[in-house]
Amino acid sequence: MEHYAAFLGGLIGLVFFADQFVKGSSIVAKVYRIPPVIIGVVLLGFGTSLPESLVSIAAAQAGDLDIGAGNILGSNVANLTLVMAAAVMFTRISIPTKILRKEGLLTLAASIALAIVLVNELISRLEGLLLLGGGILTLLYIVRGNSEELTIEVEEDLSKAPVEFVRIGLGLLGTVVGAYFTVKGADGLAKSWGITGGFVGFLLIAIGTSLPELVTTASCAKRGETEMIIGNLFGSNIFNSLLVGGLMGVVGPGSIEDSNLTGRGVGFMLLATFLLLGFALFRKKLHKSEGIILIVVYVVAVAFLGMNSAT
Repeated sequence: MEHYAAFLGGLIGLVFFADQFVKGSSIVAKVYRIPPVIIGVVLLGFGTSLPESLVSIAAAQAGDLDIGAGNILGSNVANLTLVMAAAVMFTRISIPTKILRKEGLLTLAASIALAIVLVNELISRLEGLLLLGGGILTLLYIVRGNSEELTIEVEEDLSKAPVEFVRIGLGLLGTVVGAYFTVKGADGLAKSWGITGGFVGFLLIAIGTSLPELVTTASCAKRGETEMIIGNLFGSNIFNSLLVGGLMGVVGPGSIEDSNLTGRGVGFMLLATFLLLGFALFRKKLHKSEGIILIVVYVVAVAFLGMNSAT
């Protein structure tokens, strides 16, 4: 019973605090006239990836890389399929060419880098350091590349900034705490159901840690902040693949025992990435029809990975 309480309580906390986080971030961006894509990639992308970071680091420290790797792969797939599909149900999403050529390609490169590391069913400390270094360089490149758009000029509502920074901090803290209890409850439930650690990470834990992205994306979609949506999802996947994957390798290098993850899991992550970038390149705008396709891809991914998930 306590697992159900932790899981549901964590979900409620995630929904509430993640919404507060995106509201505060949006207002701060407008106060300081920071480009929405920077807020999406850096602040929202990093902030909503914290749950994945905590889960994967804890799993690595415990010597269970399957859960950590499953969490990263599952979160990346969920972000580009379920979360994006949720966004297009609210509004049509267009990905500007400048974002596609920069953040989009960086997302693809980060996914390929993670795939190369995981496909041999082993992550070494050196590979972790390389991923981590790549993540730091990518972050600096994104910020520096948009630095000409940044300005310290502010609008007349500067007085709102201190309150909104408090809202952002509390929202981020609440999101992390909510994710912790969500993951703890989901892990307990999955173990009682006899599911492998890799599948637990890919499905239940990944869904739990992707809820911040889902909630912030839905909140941005209702406000029409489509560039922030794209920045959030691309940024989150970049952080997951490079920074979270790198930290996992540095903290607890070792082998990944679930071949489902290094095969089908990696394959579906790359498929989701290529599919979304293909939609953005050839369709220009994502509609509900593309959202349905993305949902189908996620369902198929879960089905394929679930075939051999029993312990």
